[in-house]
Amino acid sequence: MSILIKTFGGTRVIKENDVVYARNWPSQKAFSLFRYLVFRRNEGVPVEELYDMFWEEMEEGFAKTNLNTTLYLIRKTTGITSDQLFVKGNMCYFTPGKDVAIDADTFEENHKKLMKVTSESEREEILREMFEIYEGPFLVEDSLAEWVQEARDMYESWYSDVLKELFKIYISRDRHDAAYDMIVTYIQREPYDEDMYYKAIEILMKKGDLTKAKHLYDKLSRRLREIGIKPHLSFDQIATGKEAHPLMNGKKAVIVDADFFEKILFLESRRRVKNFVILEIKFKGTNLSTGKIAQKIAPLLRRGDVITSLENSIRILVHCSEQRRSTVENRVKNVLGEMGIEKDQFFIH
Repeated sequence: MSILIKTFGGTRVIKENDVVYARNWPSQKAFSLFRYLVFRRNEGVPVEELYDMFWEEMEEGFAKTNLNTTLYLIRKTTGITSDQLFVKGNMCYFTPGKDVAIDADTFEENHKKLMKVTSESEREEILREMFEIYEGPFLVEDSLAEWVQEARDMYESWYSDVLKELFKIYISRDRHDAAYDMIVTYIQREPYDEDMYYKAIEILMKKGDLTKAKHLYDKLSRRLREIGIKPHLSFDQIATGKEAHPLMNGKKAVIVDADFFEKILFLESRRRVKNFVILEIKFKGTNLSTGKIAQKIAPLLRRGDVITSLENSIRILVHCSEQRRSTVENRVKNVLGEMGIEKDQFFIH
């Protein structure tokens, strides 16, 4: 019997023509343990860890009995066999094998394929499959559990990338309806991404739907007013194309004043997934022009990154992972060295 475990947008098990929803479980303890073991699939989990998580303060003998009973309920409810879900020694294992498919595994496999595929048609096919697989947050029933947060954030970040890439593909093929669908899905998840709102509005204008475009612009305005700021562009500026988005000009980081920097930082921090780091360069000397230094640093960074210069410091918002922080720091240090600024004249944190 083939079994499909869906983990995105609500955990459920599909076996033949039967679907096991949360409400169908005879025990919510069994359902909770099942989700955790799905998360820890293909690795051994110490039984003591499970005792502490699910039968805290219970004597070990009773906890062991409860674990075995709960594993039996899981097997009975899902159709998973004792060869796939079992205790061996002091370890508990869930090894799905070829007869049990998990949507998160397929999502991860497709993400790996994207790194290698070169054909645009194959790439679109993979992206479409990822779009269809992701039906909502990973293991949403455990939304408050710390153990699932990192994986959930990773999948959400990948899904946002899928939406943006499909948007680019559809725009390049003049498939405006499909491109608009991707953007609308994206801004529902990232309601403060102003640039993506503008892209959606531009699509509506190309289709001649000015009423809907204005409605979407008004929605953006309301969103931004909630956090105390206004859109960078008026609706007339977008309609006439007279002015580009200030953060999208050129191929380097944009330099803004300190107040605007704080507003951008606030918006970035409201995103579901953090994809930026903040660098602060503090200078010990008072005779350095932080404005000129910022101008030198800007070309090393990417479009969309943001810099502000203060009296004795510079702050930089860089769109990258924490793992790439050291690479960016080294670039900045090299620029400062080329400007004749000695290492003992500044520090970065």
